Amino acid sequence: MQKSVHSKVFGQFLKSRRERVQPEEAGIHMTSGRRRTPGLRREEVAYLSHVSVTYYTWLEQGKDIQPSRDILMNIGQALQLSPDEKEHLFNLAYNEALSLPNEEQYNNSLQATIDNLPFPSFITDQRSKVIFWNRGAETMLFPFSSCSSEERYLLQLLFLEGSIRNRIQNWDEFSTYSVAIFRGIYERFPEDPILNQLLLNLKQQSNLFQNLWEQHHIEQKKVSFISINDEQGQTIHFRIHSATHVDGNENLFWCMYVPVS
Repeated sequence: MQKSVHSKVFGQFLKSRRERVQPEEAGIHMTSGRRRTPGLRREEVAYLSHVSVTYYTWLEQGKDIQPSRDILMNIGQALQLSPDEKEHLFNLAYNEALSLPNEEQYNNSLQATIDNLPFPSFITDQRSKVIFWNRGAETMLFPFSSCSSEERYLLQLLFLEGSIRNRIQNWDEFSTYSVAIFRGIYERFPEDPILNQLLLNLKQQSNLFQNLWEQHHIEQKKVSFISINDEQGQTIHFRIHSATHVDGNENLFWCMYVPVS
């Protein structure tokens, strides 16, 4: 059996989730003696998932095998995965799109649409590169126009530009969410050179990012919240709405920061 990059990432994800679950949480009665393995043992996950120990071990080792939907559901239940993590598990198991598109030409009518919105809004690609943004995003979040195209990756700006961090009041929550989103995308496209360069830059230049990355947390884009200090020092709360497949393009994400009282 050959080991593909995607199978290897799939196995690493299983291992990280297995080590997170404590035996008592899975209904496993502890016996006397010291456990050398953090979390559950492979044989315990196999038992809970109704598969052989050999089969589950192959999955964690990144063997190029494709589990059925029922097996994935059983493993997800055994590892107590969240709905977002279950979706990620299935993406890793069945997704065949192993590459992201290179620089694309996008419809400039999207810029005109964003400009007409009364609240901060921007569109990124899956690598978090900001492609279109309006004046609200420029003044409330970051002056994207001051960056070159090669520097305008939102995740990189969030962790390496102190001005953004100083503006965001719920930084801990927002940074954790942002890294969890990025991890989910990275593990779908682990061979992408731009994603790998972003990951290297962030690991080398941000201890905070490194610590969050090691948590192996996964989330999917959903409604979230952010609190930002404006230029007058007043805090404004926003509900972040995200849209995927903008104009049918899977590579585009649309973020809208709608003020809430």
